[in-house]
This record gives sequence, C-alpha cells and structure tokens, in this order.
Amino acid sequence: MERILSGHPAGEAIRAPILHSWRRCQDAGLTPGTFLPRLIDDVDYDNTLVRAARPVLDRLQTTVADTPSDVFLCDASGVQLLRVVGDASMCSGSNAILAVPGFSFAESNIGTNAAGSTLMERRTCQVAGNEHPWEPLRRFTAVGARVCHPLSGRVEGVVCVAATRERANAQMMAVARRSADAVEQRLLELSTERERALWRRLRGAREARAASAVPGSMPRDLCHRDRLALEDAAVRLIAQGRAAVVEVALCDGRTATLVAQPVSDSADLTGIAVQARCPGGLSRR
Repeated sequence: MERILSGHPAGEAIRAPILHSWRRCQDAGLTPGTFLPRLIDDVDYDNTLVRAARPVLDRLQTTVADTPSDVFLCDASGVQLLRVVGDASMCSGSNAILAVPGFSFAESNIGTNAAGSTLMERRTCQVAGNEHPWEPLRRFTAVGARVCHPLSGRVEGVVCVAATRERANAQMMAVARRSADAVEQRLLELSTERERALWRRLRGAREARAASAVPGSMPRDLCHRDRLALEDAAVRLIAQGRAAVVEVALCDGRTATLVAQPVSDSADLTGIAVQARCPGGLSRR
C-alpha cells in the first residue's frame, strides 16, 4: 500500500475503489501501526434496520453453515449490528473481536474494508487479502453492498459477505446484493401504508415512462459510471426533501444539471421529483 501510494509501480492494476480508500487512509494519517479498532457502546440493537434485516440473515444461516464464511450487517456509520457465522474458525483467536456486536468497521478505525469502504465509496465494494491495511483482516475476502431506504434513498447500512481468501468466489457479490435488496424490501414492508402507497405510485410512474420511451431518444447514451453518479446525486436530493439544483461532471466532459422539485397529487401524496438535464438532449425524471 505505502509503496504504491508513494509512486512505485504495482505488479497489477489496483482497482479504483481500493486506491481511493488507500488514499483516504493516507490523507487521514492512518498507517498499519496507527489503526484503532473500536467497540461502540451506545448502539440500538432493536432499531428498524435490525428488525428488517434479522429474518434475512437468519435465512442465510443455513447457507453459510459449516463453511469458512459469514454474513454481517453494519449501520450507516459502519458499526456491526448482526452477524451469522458459518465456521467458528472465522472468529476465533485474534479475530474474535470481529464478531462482537458494536465493533466498528469504519475506515477511520481499521482502514480499507468491505463495510467501511462500501459506505465511503457509495457503491458495492470487494476487498481481498492484502488490500486490507489492518493485518487481522488480511486472511479474508469480503464484499459489501449498501442498504438504502426504498423511499428516502438514505443509506441505512451495509450487508457484507466474507470468506477466507482460499474459499472466496464470484457468488459472494450476488449474495451480498440479493441480501441488501431483501433488507430494503423489508424496510418497505415496515413503512406506513401511506409511505407504501407513495412508493407504489412512484414506481408505477417510472414504469409508465419506461414503457413509453422511444428507443434511441437519448442521442449520447450515458456510460455506467455516469449513470451511477447521476443516480447517487438524485438519491441525495430526494433524501433532502426540498427543492435544490446540483451539477454533476460526466466522463465525456459534459455537465449534467439535476433539478429537484416537490410534487404532490390529488390524493395528497407528496414526494420529490428529480430531473437530469445536460447538453446533447438528455432529459430524464
């Protein structure tokens, strides 16, 4: 890590999320000798996120049973709330602290890791072996997927799937994403009927617009990275719940403008609509 950040060539390409995280650690003055693992005392283990996630993780217990892997849930600050462990060796000896409720996976405490780095990068992240600066994590590979509230778009937490490096596989990414989706669905189920009605109405409007869209109507299609950037900015605007305008730089040099406006209908349902505009004809709500 230190060699690469100081400009020495790497044997293979370092993935962007990992390099971003290493640089954040470097900028914060964090080195392998300065990490401060923490246990957070004042944690609510019966909050809405926990109630939504518990059945999801319980169902995964049989999936990870007797395997060197586990699944755990952290809140939006990286504090561990729930964990299901396959093989006891995953959390034995010097790694026992990793299974303790309240353990903080924040980057500011233990550096690059699937939970903390996913929250900082605001996207799904995989961290493997020596990509972890903190030595106790180096025998593991883990994937983190964000949990966002279906209505507000607010990041509620992260679901992580971890395994020993030797047993890591491509399915971990799919399991993490499906689990996060299942928790989000449970959050919706725990919402009020009025909130669910708003969600159904907004989803119906999105589907109607998608069905009526003219193929090829977007003259300069967006790359995957730009779509993620616009969606992420839109989620933040919706979560703010008020009129606002922000600009997002796109990969091809254009600048998209996102305009958020309150909307309501005859049924007294209210929400926020976000429209993206940029040179070249893009205009999507």
